[in-house]
Amino acid sequence: MRETSISRGTAGMLSAALLALVLAYLYGAVAYLVTDAAYFPEQSPPGWSWPAVLVTMFGFVPAAVILLFAWRAWRSPQVQADVFTRRLLAVAGVAAALMLLVMATPPGWELFDWYVS
Repeated sequence: MRETSISRGTAGMLSAALLALVLAYLYGAVAYLVTDAAYFPEQSPPGWSWPAVLVTMFGFVPAAVILLFAWRAWRSPQVQADVFTRRLLAVAGVAAALMLLVMATPPGWELFDWYVS
């Protein structure tokens, strides 16, 4: 069986994708915390938070899939040889795992409810 190795560039793209999802979710959490609920009577999110709305609604699916690919990339010999790429991928993976964990807790449900309802 031929073993394929994931390149450092692919690992970098996976890291960037994970960090983009995490930053959009963090952006949504900040938007939720700073928005005055009385100003939005229907509890709807402000228009400037649409990236966060999409990540809150659908972000767990690409985050979980990319996290699986990132795990495989982290074990790649090329990535293991490059310390910076390995650390970047590890930080992005931990941040995405924490995001998924928050999504599965009551504060994450409250954030989801506010954005989706």
